Amino acid sequence: MRMRSRILLRLCLLGVVPITAIVLGGHYWVKSSRYVETENAYVKAHHLAVSADIDGRAIRVLVKENDRVKKGDLLFTLDPEPHRINVAKAEAELASIRNTLTALRAEYRQAVAERADARQEVSYFKRVFDRQRKLSARGVASRARYDEAERNLTKARQQARTLDQKILRVLARLGGKLDLPSQQHPMYLEAEASLHRAALDLRRTQVRAPAAGIVGKVSLQTGEYVEEGKAVIPIVQTNETWIEANLKETQLTYVKTGQSVALTVDAYPDVELVAKVSSISPSTGGELSVLPPQNASGNWVKVVQRVPVRIELLDKKKAPNLRAGMTVSVTIDTKRERSLFGVVSSALARIGSSD
Repeated sequence: MRMRSRILLRLCLLGVVPITAIVLGGHYWVKSSRYVETENAYVKAHHLAVSADIDGRAIRVLVKENDRVKKGDLLFTLDPEPHRINVAKAEAELASIRNTLTALRAEYRQAVAERADARQEVSYFKRVFDRQRKLSARGVASRARYDEAERNLTKARQQARTLDQKILRVLARLGGKLDLPSQQHPMYLEAEASLHRAALDLRRTQVRAPAAGIVGKVSLQTGEYVEEGKAVIPIVQTNETWIEANLKETQLTYVKTGQSVALTVDAYPDVELVAKVSSISPSTGGELSVLPPQNASGNWVKVVQRVPVRIELLDKKKAPNLRAGMTVSVTIDTKRERSLFGVVSSALARIGSSD
């Protein structure tokens, strides 16, 4: 009896255990190619560097680090007084332009009336000159009267030409048309543009959040001078987050967009999230760096490259509070399985061909 038990134990150890190990190993080998896994994945979000569009001194800072803001919330305010002065100056300039255009129209009408009088004087002195010339030719009139008539005619003609030039000059300042509306005059448009610019700068003294998110480290303090375009308040957008998985190039063989993904965030190990492959980067992470590697010279060592893969959550409402930079474990289901029968058949065929 004892001998039979030993024999059965030996048969189990020599037969059942190896067969079980082979079956389990074959199953793992078949299934292992279906799933692509990596822990080199992180939560990503858009980062906004808020800056002012104008120079100015900060008189109020209304947010602090880690504050949650909505789009349009006031972040900080610059001193508006200089810009209010500029708006007042621009409004005064615009009013002055209106008065100038009104005065130019009056000047034009006066010049036209004076030119009509000057032309009448030219006609009058022309008749006087012609009469004196005839009388002088017959020796009836004196030379002095003839010279005086000629001088008066020349003077009247010069006055008429001067008024013609004045009318053209005033008309040019009016934009070429007497009836051109003031709102369409170049001087008015320029002054109006200056007013709009001054009003825009005044509105820009209030710097608001361009998008909803969480405020990062705030370095701006009340009283500091802010330069135009200099980032002073960072905001991390929370309404759009995604996962960036850095897969080895050898793992990308069967990865395609649209494939389902299972995620586990290290901060929430008991929560499994469902996602999908959204896009695959056209180049490796090294090629996208500021200084891409140069492999054309020097000693070369082969290093497996990694390619960023963007993964989108399917139900963001059910996702926990994800923060940019969190580590994520990713499992991509490629739905591809090895065929054990095919591999065995291929191996037997190779053995047969070698014989």
